[in-house]
Amino acid sequence: MKIKTLIILMVLIGLGIGGFLVWKNISAPEEEIIPEEVGPIKVSNTTKRGALLKDEVWSGEILVTDIVIVPQGVTLTIEPGTVVKFKHCRDYKGSCSRPGLMIQGGVLKAVGTPEQQIWFTSDAENPINGDWEAISIDNSKNENVIKYAIVEYALLGIRFWTSSGTVSHSIVRWINSECIYMERSNPIIEYNTIYNCGYNGIAMEQFNYDVLIRYNKVTDNHYNTGIHGEATQATIENNIIRNNKFGITFDDYCEAVIKNNLIENHNGHGLHFYVSSKGTLVSNKIRNNAVGVVCGQGESELTAYNNDISENQINFQIDAQSCQTDLKNNQEKITIQEPVFDYQDVKKTDLGYCPGDLEDKFGYIYPAEDETRRVIKKIVGGIPISFGWSLGWDGKYLWKFKHAGGGNLMKIDPESGEIIAFFPNPGIAQDHGIVFDGGSLWINDFSSLKVFEIDPESGKTLSFFEIPEMGCGASGIAWDGEYLYLVNWLKQNKLYKVDRQGNLIGILELKGPAGQTITFDGQYFWIPCGPWICKYDKQGNLKGRIYAVAEGTWAVAHDGEYLWTLQRTNENWTDPKVYQIEILNDSLIR
Repeated sequence: MKIKTLIILMVLIGLGIGGFLVWKNISAPEEEIIPEEVGPIKVSNTTKRGALLKDEVWSGEILVTDIVIVPQGVTLTIEPGTVVKFKHCRDYKGSCSRPGLMIQGGVLKAVGTPEQQIWFTSDAENPINGDWEAISIDNSKNENVIKYAIVEYALLGIRFWTSSGTVSHSIVRWINSECIYMERSNPIIEYNTIYNCGYNGIAMEQFNYDVLIRYNKVTDNHYNTGIHGEATQATIENNIIRNNKFGITFDDYCEAVIKNNLIENHNGHGLHFYVSSKGTLVSNKIRNNAVGVVCGQGESELTAYNNDISENQINFQIDAQSCQTDLKNNQEKITIQEPVFDYQDVKKTDLGYCPGDLEDKFGYIYPAEDETRRVIKKIVGGIPISFGWSLGWDGKYLWKFKHAGGGNLMKIDPESGEIIAFFPNPGIAQDHGIVFDGGSLWINDFSSLKVFEIDPESGKTLSFFEIPEMGCGASGIAWDGEYLYLVNWLKQNKLYKVDRQGNLIGILELKGPAGQTITFDGQYFWIPCGPWICKYDKQGNLKGRIYAVAEGTWAVAHDGEYLWTLQRTNENWTDPKVYQIEILNDSLIR
């Protein structure tokens, strides 16, 4: 072959290869696309935090180091035998954040088996109540399921908030407050073992509907109630309610059907209906309680027939003026069969006490002084005087209710804590905020969704108005010298600005975290925000914050110089819960 011909061939071949390479390079992205993995992401033996981006399946051991969020459109499935450990946090300053699991519009399917239960527990070698936050199911009307699970050592066990779902065949124990809690929800709670809860075993607070509670054992909650409801509609059947302080209690416009339950061995009431609640009791055995059945305080109704209500110190305690009754055949001899479960109450560790006991190791009360604030004094102790969600200042005296819901209105000397005056409750079912406008007290009633104007001289009601958004609720109330401000219960960084006739003037969005109560110091709003109390200007900007002085800041007031707070600490303790606080440095923003 001639050299010229060979060169031409080589050039043509080179061009062909080059063209192929260029074509290959341009086409590569299309050819090399790997099909997206179909189905959920499988996660095992790892750490998790933050929001899930797509469906996940957990197995093995999962360490949760912060809040895990399951958003709308995402499903978290947890396989049998999985151990979910939450990194424990015991620092009141928030240097660590209590981790938890939050179903925020998504779906949780945590289904174990009798032999392979799913564990939700603390990662501590020696765990205590309150080590981690909670399992929260928020704004999820999907088929959430927790079945054959163990939930222990949390601040709050399982919480439903405007949600539905089922908790069944599970153990909930050693919880700092409520073992199961719900608001504006309608879950099914069945075949569970619930014990050693720091407060109520099952709490249905505020506007729950069609709740079904059946075949559970709710026992040994030393300081409060086995099952409690407020502004709730529920059916409670075939449960064992034993060895709590109270058995079953309903307050504030409840309706309940209670049948085939064993309610026994309580130092307080076996069962009560207060404040315009309605109850139907059928075929229950109620025995060995201080009082078997109590009904009163408001226009309540009680229908009870074919029950065995006997061997109580007092079988019935009925206020004929405030409770309408229909009682028939309530000395029947009834045997209630205890439910038999197909799972075992397995323990890897044992708390050794009920939260609230003297041995309780949770840090309810924080140091009296730190770099942000100093406690000047603590006043107002004793149960039920110290408990509540309201605290007001009138320029000279503090105001609060003796008990949250149903108690007398009290005027208190801020120097001594002495009660200066008592006024009969003016019809407030559940007070969530008291403020003084220079002439009248204004009280936000969380249950009736109304704000009442009260004469501080007589304690009489002068006027009232309905809150702006009835479906959202309101908690906390403040006065800026011209207008009232109410905290939106469902979105607590949203404030309603209203006049004294209840007309909505505007809405203030707080640009940061917020909680359930509020006060105004003449220039700034103060509102709880996690481990802090935050300061906001009237444009909603976060301007500073201080550390809280104790667990649970449930009400705040300001006297022009000092901040006053009503702290939860432990609800069952008789410690002084009203704190006077000097602010040392509120510039802590991080």
